[in-house]
Amino acid sequence: MKFPYLRPASRCAMIALIAAMAAGNTYAAKKKTDDAPQQRIKSEYQFKLKQGTPEGMSRYSLTLYPYLDSKVLTLQGHQVADVGNPITQIVFNPSGVNFAAITRDKKGRTEAALFDPREENKRLDKFKTKRLGNPSAFAYTPDARMMILATDSAIVYKLDPKERKPINRIKAGITPTVMLMSPNGYYLAMTDGHNIKVFNFEEGNERKAWRLDETVNGIIFSEDSSMFGILTDDGLLTIYDTRNFSLKQTVDDLGQALAAAFNFDGKYVAVATSPNVIDVINLLRENERDIVDVPGGVLSDLLFLPDAQGNTLMAYNVADGVNAKRMYGLEPYYGKLMADEVAERMNEWLKMMPGESMADYQARVNDKTRAAQQRLFEDEISTNLANNLLSMSAVTLGKYDRANQLLEVDFTNMPSILLPVPETDLGSFTNGDDLQFSDAKYGIMPNDNFELIYAKVYNKANGKSYLFDNLERRPLSFMEGDDNVVSLEIIQQQQMEEMKLQEIRQQVIEEAKSQNVISDHTNITVDSKVSPEYDANGNRILNYEVKFSYEVEPEFSVVEDFGPGKYHVDESGAASSMLAIVKEAFEGDFAQYIKDGKKLRVNIYGTADATPIIRTIAYDGAYGDFEDEPVRQNGQLTGITVTSKTGIKENPQLALLRAAGVRNFLQNNVQNLNRMNADYNYIIDVSEDRGSAFRRITVEFTFVDVF
Repeated sequence: MKFPYLRPASRCAMIALIAAMAAGNTYAAKKKTDDAPQQRIKSEYQFKLKQGTPEGMSRYSLTLYPYLDSKVLTLQGHQVADVGNPITQIVFNPSGVNFAAITRDKKGRTEAALFDPREENKRLDKFKTKRLGNPSAFAYTPDARMMILATDSAIVYKLDPKERKPINRIKAGITPTVMLMSPNGYYLAMTDGHNIKVFNFEEGNERKAWRLDETVNGIIFSEDSSMFGILTDDGLLTIYDTRNFSLKQTVDDLGQALAAAFNFDGKYVAVATSPNVIDVINLLRENERDIVDVPGGVLSDLLFLPDAQGNTLMAYNVADGVNAKRMYGLEPYYGKLMADEVAERMNEWLKMMPGESMADYQARVNDKTRAAQQRLFEDEISTNLANNLLSMSAVTLGKYDRANQLLEVDFTNMPSILLPVPETDLGSFTNGDDLQFSDAKYGIMPNDNFELIYAKVYNKANGKSYLFDNLERRPLSFMEGDDNVVSLEIIQQQQMEEMKLQEIRQQVIEEAKSQNVISDHTNITVDSKVSPEYDANGNRILNYEVKFSYEVEPEFSVVEDFGPGKYHVDESGAASSMLAIVKEAFEGDFAQYIKDGKKLRVNIYGTADATPIIRTIAYDGAYGDFEDEPVRQNGQLTGITVTSKTGIKENPQLALLRAAGVRNFLQNNVQNLNRMNADYNYIIDVSEDRGSAFRRITVEFTFVDVF
């Protein structure tokens, strides 16, 4: 039996709840006001399964797959596979094209097999483990380019996803029953129930190990991979900083601690404290706990997932089914939102302006001005996020500090402030309702609450104005401990490099114009930045990122960019000109960044428009055949197949081939890049609009740890 609704490109449509939840709050949005319309939005979606109570769940994208006994199901109760013996674990490929099942027979023998979720009971492979050992756990790398099999030989094998043969191994020293990859692909965590180990996955070295007397009920990574949590049956969740695996936080009083999951931004963690109750805990304010009652007394698994609009759902197993609850009460992680936007704005502010000399640049950008600008951005962004909290607060008056002439002003939704008020004016301060606030600015505290840091205050009782100013609540030296800060010396070096890039860009463009390859209607851009990060060994490193992209005016794009159904880069004047800039740069001035064996990440963006493909477009096989190739589409990893035999039938295939053409060009024409340990990733976008303006490509290079 085939499941057409489970095709990789459309599998997210499987859950009926997705469309129904379009209007809810998002985990990245501002906090909803109480009067926001919610009457047409369900708070919980219930999926009953006639087969019984799920023992666990696995997830691909927006889709959940419950399992019980030997059966893997959809939420509608359709059987995806009967794997033969009772399931101990199923793990879905991040691209959705297959899943692995670990089973145990009546004699205690284990087996690992691979299944295709798109067709009922379609077994793809059975892992031959006589030589390797009996399988105990399974995992995939987040990019779906490697499988990971653990066995009772205390060895963890890295497997090729196509051939399913070992290509490397890690000496684990334990027989793990659960393995988990961090979302960034840096760490492989495993446990046998009492031992926990975390490995640098690429190098295979052990980063951290624990031996616990208590039973381990769960290991979890946060979505940004910055936190690692260990849940034990004594009701304890221990959270570690993954940079050095030092203790970050301990959350206790969690009952039976059956299962746990971080929400997407890591501000909250959900813990099944009993078979009937889930605690949702604000990790920045631990005393804030919401309780979710789960009837039936069978709760054993839970996880967060988004719907198609980014709304946060929490799914958990119940008697004879699965529930998905909309999490209205989760506030965004305001501190993270602010930090991300500040970093983006600072990257732009640090760039040299057109026509700006280096002397002028150094006068404009120095340690003092940089710190001051960052604070201005912080205050502006946090004020926007606060969304005028004063208008939603009652104001009362508190104590008066006669020595410093400061009046306490209290709010119901923020910390109090001390307003400078002369003692001679104190008699007119009798009612908080008399105070009118203007030009308010807000800051974000370590617990992610807002505080008032600046306001003009008018007292209607005496007609006088007063100023509250706490803008300098942190000294300029605060940047010293900021992991996102890059030295000005490095930034100035990067700016000089970008000037060289712009010169190369201009030279190539002028030559292309002289040969009528492109015209003034094509705009090719080059952008660069220095990006700090921590590597898998916890070392702070600096990466060099360079992005090449182009746009063609719509009425000229069919001539200067890809024509309908075209995918070879030499069929696009704009694409070939952009890649000529890449070649010139990395074979010339920028060859200094090309080091033998050093890591290079290459993200290639291929696009297509919505023009339907009526007849199959022939594919000449120039870039090889692609079978379930991992490709990121609309933010989600999926698998795309296109071969010379089947041809091009869908626009995502066309977008993939345009991206593959870039990789082919780089490997054949910028050969010194082949000296590096290059990781190529395809990212595609299929526009909802028609027209050649939506057929462009972009390529991003990240040279890892070069400064």
